Amino acid sequence: MEKEIDVNGRKFKIRELLAIELDDIDWNDKKQAIKKQVILSTGISEEEYAKLTVKERLEIIKEINEINGFSDFLSPVKEQKTN
Repeated sequence: MEKEIDVNGRKFKIRELLAIELDDIDWNDKKQAIKKQVILSTGISEEEYAKLTVKERLEIIKEINEINGFSDFLSPVKEQKTN
């Protein structure tokens, strides 16, 4: 599945990641994990990644999470109050 998004006037194609691609990500290194997900999902170069603003990267990550089904998986759990 692919989706094209517009962030700050720039167009990005976001594609669904393959399970094998996620297996190769070192989740203990969060900085590299985010970078690798963005680069794999969008196909942008490391140079293009280095030029992303925080706002652009956050919007791209939001779309990556949505297209890969992480949105529901990563939603915060609401605490139930007991009387």
